[in-house]
Amino acid sequence: MRRAISAGLTLALLMAVAVGGGGLNPAPIKAVEVFHRKCSSCHGKEGTMLERGFEQKYASASELREVVESMPGAIGMRTDELETMVAYMRAISRGEPFLIWTVRGATAIEGEVSPGDSKVQARVQKRTLKVVRPDANRWRIELPKDVKLADVEITAQRGASRATLRLREAPYSHTK
Repeated sequence: MRRAISAGLTLALLMAVAVGGGGLNPAPIKAVEVFHRKCSSCHGKEGTMLERGFEQKYASASELREVVESMPGAIGMRTDELETMVAYMRAISRGEPFLIWTVRGATAIEGEVSPGDSKVQARVQKRTLKVVRPDANRWRIELPKDVKLADVEITAQRGASRATLRLREAPYSHTK
């Protein structure tokens, strides 16, 4: 009887952690870094050699995914990694900034942005958070203790194009 109660309490605790924000996780791959290493020799830095609007050539999201999966740089990628790369390809196709959350630390989160000259801002409701840019394609945000990860919203702007990343929804922009 004690084991059943103990197991039930353990399960309830694990579920509470997941619901309370512990279930938010960064992306499975650093898409901008991977693209730079594996894809830029053919497609240009940040996809500059790709035709704008190329995703419209494909009748469905699954067709775009198949094309990305067939590329030499995608060899060996898991399904979740491929989905992340497809989202990055959508952003390139649309000429929009791409945001991705890649690292969850004890007091900070980190990620990538492309193009590198995009302006990155972060907010929690009406409160602005400080964004540090270690290099052109990376960002880092120190999280105050009272900030819930699920409430963080990050935006990237380049000219008139803007992308928004809400961590409670996904670890990267352009999911659709």
